[in-house]
Amino acid sequence: MNPMTWFHAGMSVTHTADNLHRIDLNLLVALDALARERSVTKAAERTGVTQSAMSHTLRRLRELFDDPLLVRGRGGMVLTPRAEALAVPLRSGLVSLARTLAEPAAFEPEHASRTFRIVSPDLFDALFLPALLKRLGHEAPSVDLAVVPTPKRLSDSLETGDVDLAIYPVLLDPQPFDLGTQVDAELQSRTLFRDSFRCFVRNDHPALTGRRKLTLETYTRLNHILVSPGGEGPGLVDRILQARGLKRRIALRVPHFATALEVIAQSDLVLTAPSSLSGCSTASSLASRPAPLAIPEHAITMLWHPRFTEDPAHRWLRERIIDVTAPVVLF
Repeated sequence: MNPMTWFHAGMSVTHTADNLHRIDLNLLVALDALARERSVTKAAERTGVTQSAMSHTLRRLRELFDDPLLVRGRGGMVLTPRAEALAVPLRSGLVSLARTLAEPAAFEPEHASRTFRIVSPDLFDALFLPALLKRLGHEAPSVDLAVVPTPKRLSDSLETGDVDLAIYPVLLDPQPFDLGTQVDAELQSRTLFRDSFRCFVRNDHPALTGRRKLTLETYTRLNHILVSPGGEGPGLVDRILQARGLKRRIALRVPHFATALEVIAQSDLVLTAPSSLSGCSTASSLASRPAPLAIPEHAITMLWHPRFTEDPAHRWLRERIIDVTAPVVLF
C-alpha cells in the first residue's frame, strides 16, 4: 500500500493520527515551503537547508504522493492540482501544531511575546492603529502587530493562520452595486461600526462659497479624486451615477486615503469617502458636506476563521479592536 494512501482515504481521525509514524513529518514541512515559495531555491532558504537537499526532498515527495507536485510553467514553477489541494489543509495543520507546541493554553498578555498579522485598509490604520498600539503597549508590551497586504485568497490565509484577522468594508445594501465585498460564509465576522459617505474638499473651495449644500448638479461638474487600491475600474459612486444616466470626471486615482487627503487640501478636487475619514488629523483642516446622492451604507467588519474563535490570544486581540473602535462618532 502506498504509504500516503491512508492520508487521503477518508479514514477516521484516530486512524490518521495512528498512521503518522509512517511519514517523515519533515517532508510535510518541506512540501509546505515548496507550496508557498513555488521555488526549490527559496524553499531551501525558508527551511534552512541546501538547494541540493531540497531537490532530494522534492524527489522523495514526488515518490510519496505519486505526483510531480511542482512543475515548470510559463511564468515559473507552478503547483499541480494535487499540490494545490494539499496546500491549505497542510499549512493549517502545521500552524496548529506549531502553536500547540509553542504556547501554553492560557494567554497572559503581560508576558506574551508574539506577532499578530492583520489585513486592514489604510483608513482603518490611520484612525485606530495609534489607539490599538497604545492599548497593547500598556497590556502586552511584547506583543507586536504586522499590517500585511491582502492575500489573493484571504479566506485560505485566515484558515491557515498566516493572517490572524482582516478588517473589511462590507456594503450593507450591495444590490445592484455588488463590488465583491461580501464576506465568505465560512468566516466569522463582527461589525465594528457602520459608516456612510461624505464629500471632502479644501475649506476655501469655490464650489462651497456661499453654499451650505453641495448639489448633484455642482457635484457632477467638479473634478474628483478616487481612492482605488487596484488602480482601475469604476468606483461605487460611478456605478450609482451611471444607473441615473450621470457621470463624473475622475481626474486622479490614488491607492490610499492619506494621499487623497493631502491632494484635496491643495487642489479643487472632491473626495467622496467614508464619513469616518473626518476623524483623521489631516481632515481637520478640510470642509465636508453630505453626498448629494444616495450611497449605500457600509459596515467596517472584522473577519476571522472559526478555527480561532476560542483561541485565548486571538479572542484577546479581537476584544481590544472592538474596544478601540467603539467610540467612533460619525457626522
